Amino acid sequence: MNQVVRFQETLRRLAMIDEGFVEDRAGLGLGLSLAGTSALHPKIAALLQLGASVAIGAPSVCVEWSTGRALAAGATDEEIADTLLAIAPVSGLGRVVCAAPDVAAALGYDLAAALGDPGDP
Repeated sequence: MNQVVRFQETLRRLAMIDEGFVEDRAGLGLGLSLAGTSALHPKIAALLQLGASVAIGAPSVCVEWSTGRALAAGATDEEIADTLLAIAPVSGLGRVVCAAPDVAAALGYDLAAALGDPGDP
């Protein structure tokens, strides 16, 4: 693969969060395969990863990805929302407020529409 195509492929795979590619090339395991190596249930680990992403101010795509991973691990919408509330005192309300639209999008909730109509939850 020539150098130009290679860097383009690298950037494309990073942008789409290609887990296998990142694990192979960067040695960074993104999976939730903590079974056998952790006392944490995979759902709890995924919620912690979401909370950490929000706390560090990760980009929108990473917050949405982390939310999707939490859902895939069995977390409910309520558990995900409660995770944001739980980390607010430590991470700061600003981080949580900034992440709320990204989490809502990952959950399929149209937050912009909900904010436009105060009578509609």
